[in-house]
Amino acid sequence: MGLQVHNLYSGNGSVLMKKVIITGVTGFIGYHLLRELREKGVEVLALCRPDNKDIDQIKKLDHVHVAACGLEQIRQLPELCAEREFDAFYHLAWKGASGSARGSYRTQLDNVWWTCDCVETAREMRCGKMIISGTICEKQCDAILKQSTPSASAYYLLAKEYAGEMAGTVGNRIGIPVLECRFYHPVGIFNKKEQIIANTIQKLRNNEAPQYGLAEGLFDVIDVRDLAHALYLMGEKNLDGDTYFIGSGTPRMLREYLETVKDMVNPSAHMQYGAIDTHDLPMQREWLDVSPFQAETGFVPAYAFPESIREMLSWLEDEKAYDSKKWLI
Repeated sequence: MGLQVHNLYSGNGSVLMKKVIITGVTGFIGYHLLRELREKGVEVLALCRPDNKDIDQIKKLDHVHVAACGLEQIRQLPELCAEREFDAFYHLAWKGASGSARGSYRTQLDNVWWTCDCVETAREMRCGKMIISGTICEKQCDAILKQSTPSASAYYLLAKEYAGEMAGTVGNRIGIPVLECRFYHPVGIFNKKEQIIANTIQKLRNNEAPQYGLAEGLFDVIDVRDLAHALYLMGEKNLDGDTYFIGSGTPRMLREYLETVKDMVNPSAHMQYGAIDTHDLPMQREWLDVSPFQAETGFVPAYAFPESIREMLSWLEDEKAYDSKKWLI
């Protein structure tokens, strides 16, 4: 990579990041983090599976260097890349983060293994810190363990919680700080279409009547561009804690979000609340408190929920155009 400058002190409790490593760079969050880092002038080593369909496009980007290295080969990275002294290692990749693979305990346990491998690799690559992505729903693990018949997705949440705990333990043992960024529901262009906000937009555009549970639980939506900026700040700032929630700062009942989407997309649509038995787990307001992170970083979300919906509508109305320009960043 040839970049010699590292960890210049900015004078405000942070370092000026110069180069980082990222897994999951072609995923929804990883893509937007890559855009954020490139806008900030940060050199990126992107780790991609050798068979990733976007790898050739990523190689064309300025200030982005690609290592064909999946999670299964992550411990081989120090042999593949001679560069050392990175400011941060962002671990965003997670196999089986959605769909039926959430219900595979083998897949989910593999992710715990790979997360710990990433911590050891980050130490060997002499990274300043390790940052892993989590979900605030990890807080529901105690309730999951008390259920007589947990849902299949319980494996995913339990593995996420355990991966964070194990990564922190490994980091403490070998001497590298491990931070976990937890969030609830990021939205934006290239969102997974099965997720509730994107799915609702699509159904309303098609004049379908979406079905939900009661939708009365607390929910929090953050624009993925704001989340990407928060992740950048986690790498740049010297933080006191090890786990932070990143959110909008204004959580509300899920039904309120859904009604906003309806009003913007198809005001006359019929929303079928209570049509599905969702067995929702409790979500506590204090879990959705972004103020500790704001106090240490000055983070303020820039995009209101309606603005995020307008952006997603534009994307869904002309996906081919967005796809054709995806890597022209």
